[in-house]
Amino acid sequence: MYGIAWTSYILLAQKDRPSYTMLGVPSLTKYIPFLPVTPQRCFKVTKAVLGYIWSCCSIMNMAKNWFLLYKQHKARPGSESIIYSMPFSRKQLDVYPPTSSTVDASDVRRNAPVLVLVPDAIVPVTLTSHRKMYLPLATRMQQLGYCVVVPQITYYPADQIRQSVIDLRLALSWVGAHIFHYAGDPSRIYVMGHGLSAELVALTLVQEAVVLSQTIKKHRDIDDATNHDLTPKSNIIEPETFNKHLEIYAPQVRLPNIAGVILLAGHSDVIKSNLNEADLGIEHLSSHRRWTGPQQFQCLLHSPTHLLMHSKACLDPTFLPPKFLLIHGGLDKLVPISQAILLRSLLLEIGVKNAELLAFREMNHFDTFKLFLASPPLASSKYEIAILKSICSFVA
Repeated sequence: MYGIAWTSYILLAQKDRPSYTMLGVPSLTKYIPFLPVTPQRCFKVTKAVLGYIWSCCSIMNMAKNWFLLYKQHKARPGSESIIYSMPFSRKQLDVYPPTSSTVDASDVRRNAPVLVLVPDAIVPVTLTSHRKMYLPLATRMQQLGYCVVVPQITYYPADQIRQSVIDLRLALSWVGAHIFHYAGDPSRIYVMGHGLSAELVALTLVQEAVVLSQTIKKHRDIDDATNHDLTPKSNIIEPETFNKHLEIYAPQVRLPNIAGVILLAGHSDVIKSNLNEADLGIEHLSSHRRWTGPQQFQCLLHSPTHLLMHSKACLDPTFLPPKFLLIHGGLDKLVPISQAILLRSLLLEIGVKNAELLAFREMNHFDTFKLFLASPPLASSKYEIAILKSICSFVA
């Protein structure tokens, strides 16, 4: 038990470790590894590591099918790789135009709905954040007549959430400007994410909506005070500390109109996610807190539900997409379903027209991730058909 726990900590918990572990002479503490000592902590870590290994083994049967599909795709490419972030960086995205057999000849140049699959990052297997990992789902949706885009996104430890938001904004901006040339309809762009990528999608959209709404409200209040010869309130000129630090990352990048958002087992409350990881004993192994924080104030700024709760009195729902589809499992221990319930209730409260929650009682976190890896004839789970039908009807 101690061997598994200590090995996990040596591999994953040494970078950005808590400050209380650095007590003493700095020249000596940097050579002392950060390891758990108490049996309770080691038991929780061992249980989490063995559960993670078991979940990875459950998807190994899909590896062969994915490899055959990848070889077929290399021989006859059905997508095009494009650099979307010039001159900022050289990150790429893959575009899968709809096949001509599924799209009417008169509509093949412009009317296919666009589905942007944002890669997830499941640590320590950072391979899951690579865009080629989503080849099975991308080709399946391509055959159904969708124009699919899979961008490359930066995650921790390469960088923190600010750079991830900038990458997503650049990718969505490229999609809105150029997807017409790949048979996609720029007025029907849907964004889909899982886990960390679902949180990234929600944060990117909510962050812009909150900042724009607060800016408009502030100018309206100042105009009203000026017209009535009144001195503006102090909180109009001097915003609260939370508002001072709230900003749109890369505001010069214009987002297109998003028709809908699909979030599978997504984090929405950063603080609750961190507390849940602490209960599971994996807060030092997970990258979530270090990606969104690591300080609590930074976590609050990067929490979609906290942003909605803080600004629901002034938030204009027209700055958000009109449709949200939340898909979650009742057995998800990594991201409890309560987060999806809270996010849906907040979206409905602020005036979003359509916010649906599709819940499956016996589905866990990895069952939703399997949806991205499975391709016919191999099914990922008994929920796969129901989820795909729900996504297609949501887009339609």
